[in-house]
Amino acid sequence: MSAQEPIPRHQRIQRIQLETYDDVVSVKDRLQFVEAGRVLLVFPTTGRILQRKLDLVLILREAARRDLRLALVVQDVAVVENARELNIACFYTVEEARTQRWTRPRAKVFVDRQDRPQSTHDPYELMMAATRLKPPLSRAQQSWLRVFRGGVFGVAILALLFGLFVTVPSARVTLSPARDELNVTINIVADPSLETARPESLRITASRMRIPSEATVTIETSGKRPAENSLAEGIVTFTNNTELAHFIPVGTIVQTASVPPVQFQTTEEAALPARQGATVKVAIRALDSNPGLSGNQPAGAIERIEGDLSDSITVTNQNATYGAGLREIAFVTAFDHERLLTLARQQVRQNARDLLLIDLDESTSLIVPETINVINEREVIYSAQVDQPAESVTLTLKATVEATIIDLTEARLAAFTNLGRYMTGEREFDDRNLTYRTGEIQQILEDGSVVFQMRIEGTTYVNIDANQVRERLAGLSEREARNTLEREYLLDPRHSPEVETWPGFLNRMPVLPMRIEVDIRQNG
Repeated sequence: MSAQEPIPRHQRIQRIQLETYDDVVSVKDRLQFVEAGRVLLVFPTTGRILQRKLDLVLILREAARRDLRLALVVQDVAVVENARELNIACFYTVEEARTQRWTRPRAKVFVDRQDRPQSTHDPYELMMAATRLKPPLSRAQQSWLRVFRGGVFGVAILALLFGLFVTVPSARVTLSPARDELNVTINIVADPSLETARPESLRITASRMRIPSEATVTIETSGKRPAENSLAEGIVTFTNNTELAHFIPVGTIVQTASVPPVQFQTTEEAALPARQGATVKVAIRALDSNPGLSGNQPAGAIERIEGDLSDSITVTNQNATYGAGLREIAFVTAFDHERLLTLARQQVRQNARDLLLIDLDESTSLIVPETINVINEREVIYSAQVDQPAESVTLTLKATVEATIIDLTEARLAAFTNLGRYMTGEREFDDRNLTYRTGEIQQILEDGSVVFQMRIEGTTYVNIDANQVRERLAGLSEREARNTLEREYLLDPRHSPEVETWPGFLNRMPVLPMRIEVDIRQNG
């Protein structure tokens, strides 16, 4: 056959790789997409599938219905044995399947119903034949047989009645055991160095969390000292010594003849007429270099002019200058810086605690306030330095804060695990009604461990054994049962025991303890 001619359908082999999750239904579905005449089912090397003979039979039927030859690549011994019974070719590798001959599976895999052999003898006919072979009974034997049958029937009736008396009656007993309040405080150690909690030893893990925090605090400065206040003011008179007009600009400097001179400047412009002896009055104010009392000069003290006008104009103050004085100013002290730093650290810790409260769930995490500490002050910025005049001073502090966090889930588990130490054998509790509260922080150890209290509140109940109650009440009358319960068990005085029997006319507890239902109501 040349390479150009197609391979006949009955010679083509299509391989189907099975997976560990394949079953009969999925394999049959995949057969409908096969176009070749031969199908090679490759079983997975791991997993055990299609181990029943019925599975192979159903797949073989589907293959036959679609005119497909079937072979298996499988290593499962159970599948191989079933395949051999059905004469299905089995190989260990795909290469063997491509090179070796395939056997033809059996056309019929089950025997038809009509091909089954019939029984040689009918069982009913055999029984009738055996009856005819027995000798007939005598009259005495027949009478005795009737008596025996009657006795057996009577015993059966009595047994039935006794069985009904024992098994049919039932009862329901409702008890409310005495209860007491539970209030237990347990000390627990939270250790940050512990990797795994040990609830039985009351030691749990804790974590150290670091977060950035910042705060800005402002206070009034505490330093006070005297200082000269304001600048002196006055009026000077300029006199023209020439026949020319002169312009006096704002800021013209005039001064005293003293050494060093006290200087003033004009606060307004003026013009001197072009006439010798002409005068003009101008307002002046002391320079910033002459603050306070030094600016208060007597009349006639100002007599000099700076600049080009000094040769043409003369000046004098006919009245004393006035307005300068002393005042008290505030300044920053070292104590202010110390107080600011203390307040800022407190605020940084408080801000960090607020952030942790937002991020953490209060029901599952406990922040230990005593462990919130500033471990790294990254930025400390004062708005004014020591001795600098200022009415107030501000500090901006940026720092890293560390705090110890306790897992309350582990704390509750540790408290619950050790709760039995505080309970007596006659008491029990319902763990669904327990309330856990975090108590005081007792101690911070040197290694960073935290000793704190966990308070458990709830209700305890007297332990009543329901099986013992059943055994004790079995067979008693209702009245005797109530008296026994009130006499032998510690019950809630607010709730009397309830006893209900069925059928009611018997007024007696069942003989079988298992027929008594005991309902212990711990919630009253």
